[in-house]
Amino acid sequence: MPVAWREALSVSNNLIDADHQHLLSLINSFEEIFTADRPIADLLAAIGELRDYTHTHFAREERMMLALRYARYDHHKLAHARLIEQLDQAAKPLRELGGVLAATAAALPEEIRDNLVGLLRQWLLEHIMGEDMQLKPLLGNQSKNFAP
Repeated sequence: MPVAWREALSVSNNLIDADHQHLLSLINSFEEIFTADRPIADLLAAIGELRDYTHTHFAREERMMLALRYARYDHHKLAHARLIEQLDQAAKPLRELGGVLAATAAALPEEIRDNLVGLLRQWLLEHIMGEDMQLKPLLGNQSKNFAP
C-alpha cells in the first residue's frame, strides 16, 4: 500500500516538502516494481535514482541547517550518513545478483523484499517525523520558499 503525503509531514518549507514528496513517490515505486513483477534491473535503477535524489535532498537540508544555525546539525548530518549506509546495505543483495538481471523482483527472497521496502518506509517517515520536524520551528520563521 503506497504511503501518501499528508500535511502532518510538512516542515513549513516548500523545497524540503517537495523533496519529501518526491522521495515518497520514489519509495512507493519500489512497491509497484514488486507488485508488477518487473525486472530486478528496474529495481536497481530505482535504487540508484533514490540514492542520487537522497544526496541532493540531504545536501539541500544541510545547507538550510547551516544557514539557520541549527544546533543539532552534526547529529542530523550523521543521521543522513547512516541512512545512506542503510540504503546501500539493503541494496547490496540486489547488486550481487548482477549476473541475473533477467530475474524479476517477485523472484527475490521475501526477506530481501521486506527488508528493502520496510527500510525505505521506516527510513523516510521516521526521519521526517523524528529528525526533520525538529527543523520546523526554525523554518516556520522563514519564508516558505527559504533557500540559502
